[in-house]
Amino acid sequence: MKKIFFKLKPVVVLLLSFIMLFLTSCGSLKTKEVHGKELKKLSDDALFETVYLQTLDVVDSFPDEETAFSKISIEQKTVYILSIYDMEIQNGGLCQFFVNPSRSLAPYIEDNLNKIGATEHEKLFTDFIENNNIDVNNLDSFIISDVEEYEAQTKRYDFDSFDNKYIELPTLQSYITEYIKTNIEKF
Repeated sequence: MKKIFFKLKPVVVLLLSFIMLFLTSCGSLKTKEVHGKELKKLSDDALFETVYLQTLDVVDSFPDEETAFSKISIEQKTVYILSIYDMEIQNGGLCQFFVNPSRSLAPYIEDNLNKIGATEHEKLFTDFIENNNIDVNNLDSFIISDVEEYEAQTKRYDFDSFDNKYIELPTLQSYITEYIKTNIEKF
């Protein structure tokens, strides 16, 4: 029974994160602002969750991502971009990241992975897009309108190979959390 609990725990945490993301994006849940010394007292998981949700609240307060990105700190932008990227992959893989509106963040992934020291993640992403001649600045070919189109997208490239390698890497959340700790005064 203990083994099952540990296998389910990341799924439960991810599910709770998506529920909180949904409630936050709907305006039903606003996070309590926590800064400075209070942030330093939090566990790594609580620190990540708090900073991510606060950053999401800030981004959501603007009419669109472009406006938000021009107004928020570089550190907030990094946390936002990489957290969305990681959650998409954890939920449905790289194909899901490309077919969802999150694909607008693709041009920023490589630089931000480098910025936080997630070099294995950066190499995996870069190798995939280079080997498959994917232009992260033009992902219009990934726009879908139904399940059949999504299924066709999953067959365009070897997304399963990418996804399987991704889950074998140290968690991106751990890199993001270390980045937050290093730049805690910016949050």
